[in-house]
Amino acid sequence: MFTSRMMMACGALALLGPGAMAEAPKLASVFTDHMVIQRDAPVRLFGTADPAAEFIVSLDTAATPVRAGRDGRWWTEFPELSAGGPYQISLSAEGETVQAVEDVLAGDVFLCSGQSNMEYPLSRVTYAERQVAAADHPSIRLLQVEKGLSLDPNTDLPGESAWALTTPETAAEFSAVCYYTGRAISEAYDIPVGLINSSWGGSRIEPWIKGELIGALPDYAEDVALLEMYKTDRGAAAKAYSESWQQGWLNDPATGGSAPWENPEAGDWTPVPGTLRDWREWGDPELTDHLGMVWHKLSFTLTAQQAEQAATIHIGAIDDTDMTWLNGTAIGTTFDWGGMRAYEVPANLLKAGENTLLVNVHNDYGAGGMTGPDAELRVEFEDGTDVSLAEGWVYRKVPSDVVTPRPAPWFTIKGYTMLHNAMIAPLDGLRLKGAIWYQGEGNAREGEAYKDLLDMLVQDWRAKFGEGLPVTVVQLPRYGALPTEAGKPGWGVIRESMRRVADEDDGVGLAVTIDMGDPVDIHPPNKLAVAERVVRVMKALVYGEEDAAASGPVAASATREDDTIRIVFEGVEDGLETVSSDTVFGMELCGADACSYASAVLDGAAVVVETDDESVSQIRYCQGNSPLCNLFDGNGLPAGPFWIDVD
Repeated sequence: MFTSRMMMACGALALLGPGAMAEAPKLASVFTDHMVIQRDAPVRLFGTADPAAEFIVSLDTAATPVRAGRDGRWWTEFPELSAGGPYQISLSAEGETVQAVEDVLAGDVFLCSGQSNMEYPLSRVTYAERQVAAADHPSIRLLQVEKGLSLDPNTDLPGESAWALTTPETAAEFSAVCYYTGRAISEAYDIPVGLINSSWGGSRIEPWIKGELIGALPDYAEDVALLEMYKTDRGAAAKAYSESWQQGWLNDPATGGSAPWENPEAGDWTPVPGTLRDWREWGDPELTDHLGMVWHKLSFTLTAQQAEQAATIHIGAIDDTDMTWLNGTAIGTTFDWGGMRAYEVPANLLKAGENTLLVNVHNDYGAGGMTGPDAELRVEFEDGTDVSLAEGWVYRKVPSDVVTPRPAPWFTIKGYTMLHNAMIAPLDGLRLKGAIWYQGEGNAREGEAYKDLLDMLVQDWRAKFGEGLPVTVVQLPRYGALPTEAGKPGWGVIRESMRRVADEDDGVGLAVTIDMGDPVDIHPPNKLAVAERVVRVMKALVYGEEDAAASGPVAASATREDDTIRIVFEGVEDGLETVSSDTVFGMELCGADACSYASAVLDGAAVVVETDDESVSQIRYCQGNSPLCNLFDGNGLPAGPFWIDVD
């Protein structure tokens, strides 16, 4: 990470004498053969060396002396380059070249980040075989950032992350949205394009944000502080988290104040039919489509000799989050899709006679629960013997209205800052042309909080990659249950948070994709259509092309006169039109206490709603998880979901 303070420190260290060089200076790991550096901007190069080491950094024939700072970091800048190349970057010390990066192009560089729909590879899109075979573009370069986690910001990218030429082999598993967008930009402006894909399926937004930033928000300060504790004392942090989990459960009115870990015999328990497996296969109608939590319980008996030993409790594979207690004491929690769980316990936690193991499992997508196998369900003692935990499990469904407890701050993709530290921080200092953010499914249930988090992410990227960095946000498409009742916005809340960030920040554009989703598939395969919407926004936002309809029709105002509310739209091409009806679907009139559906009709570039209800203060459109939205302009772009106050 390179801040103005660090830059001044490096300059001040120019007065220090050179020390013996134990290791050769090197460029940061983001600088590799075949990379693209941002054109028409100062070329910033950076890396590490021995403290106070002196060496020469060259960009083709231009060269400059550099001295590393006291912390071993260094940076330097060269004048801007026009699109083209290839160029060479090299480091030399004592007259010898110690590193050279070849085949470097100058062009436009973009960061693509988010969760699974950004990660979604070209090999899985519609007509994938044809698209992969055609992915042969020497002037488009790809940097696939490998997945990684870190408790502190890293300077090196994870694994073997490196730039590559675009070929069918390299493009096949690269982000389809990112690739399609880069291809269109390269063709439109005849320039080299560099694409950096740093994404992780299922990730929330919090792990992508710098810890100091998100920790400054009151709602997240406690969790970030707990993560700091985890760095130095994992046992104390785990204990504090388990107490927080339990208190959160008790504070939820929907739990009825019960504490199963304290009184596991209370309540009704049902035997698990057969072996532990996906709870949808148990034949219980209440679990067939259940997403949420289920309690699992097992009692097992130990001898005195067994109980006096420390042990490891193996509870097999779980999807996706467990909180586990032994005899009323929390012994572990893990988030992992189907990963094995094994928790070490001291001898004083086991007891001769009956012991009780209690596991709360939360699943938020697809298959879920404890899935064994039987051989991985056991108590393993210090002396090498074990006791099976495969038989005798009982379960109890947790009501769906119970709020899911907050994940532990150190959970991989559901915690805080660790994806930023491993997969974004090492890029800090690069100049970028723009960025694309395609995420939100993981935060959809907390949509109101998303606005502040997205604002913070954008500001963090601008501090790292360039003041005023343009960011295109892909608004979530339709997915899930079809709405049947007004006033239940569901995913409409997070879509509104995205819309408001774009509305309030001239450097953020919104790619509306509400019409491109699939109610039963959270990963719709037509990523080319999504990229076309992204490119449309980017041409206006990044390249300054005049396009009043970059995001399609946008509600600008809602004004009431007598019994008529008139909603005026901007960014309309070739007029407004409705599909499959002469009325507009999905309009809601909302007052202080409730919303109701309303009939709406077109009137030129406006939508008109008739109502004599004077309490209406807000109009909402296209709400719910998977709404049917039929308002478009003549260019085929949908009017995106919105909430707008009535004047």
